[in-house]
Amino acid sequence: MNIQTITRAGALGMIISGLALGYSYVSHPHHMSPETIATPFWVLIHALFALSLVLGLLGTTALYAPTAERAGRWGLAGFVALFIGMMLIFGLDYYEVLIAPYLAVHYPEVIADHGAGDAMGPVAIFFPLAGVLTVLGYAALAYGWMKAGVLHKPVAVAMIIAALAFGFGLSPIGGLMAARITAAAFGAALIAIGVSALRSSAFSAATA
Repeated sequence: MNIQTITRAGALGMIISGLALGYSYVSHPHHMSPETIATPFWVLIHALFALSLVLGLLGTTALYAPTAERAGRWGLAGFVALFIGMMLIFGLDYYEVLIAPYLAVHYPEVIADHGAGDAMGPVAIFFPLAGVLTVLGYAALAYGWMKAGVLHKPVAVAMIIAALAFGFGLSPIGGLMAARITAAAFGAALIAIGVSALRSSAFSAATA
């Protein structure tokens, strides 16, 4: 196992992550009733979202590690922020895949009162915070990569714009359609970073 192999694996992870993220958000059910959450489709959508989180975090780590010194403070701040944000989001997604469907079948009154869980108690605060950390983290990391000459400027700018737009889409004023469109754009930006990393030696050569 060498740095080139790890970088290529990370790039592929980013591509798959972007595809899974875009599809899961665009296809996410509008109504979160107990009947909806109990369906296999609900589990599939959120399993894909979990896959996007896992591969996205692994892929980003594989690409960031050899570029950490060159990405500087912006890169470090971005990576730490997105790491924390994605870990928090995965916690909710774990619930949505393994726990919420069980509750929907056996204790539907809980789902009827609290929905899928994103507005349940302290989660209503920490879930939006996790989203903010994630999108700002990717924007900062892309900026650090761009300044270091690791990531091509058009790809970095696309990620920065998509990340900020996704943050707006996830906000209370964004709405469902805005969330779906901006999620697709953010997924496309992840794919673009993965493709760029596959085509360029800048990531794997950053430690040379």
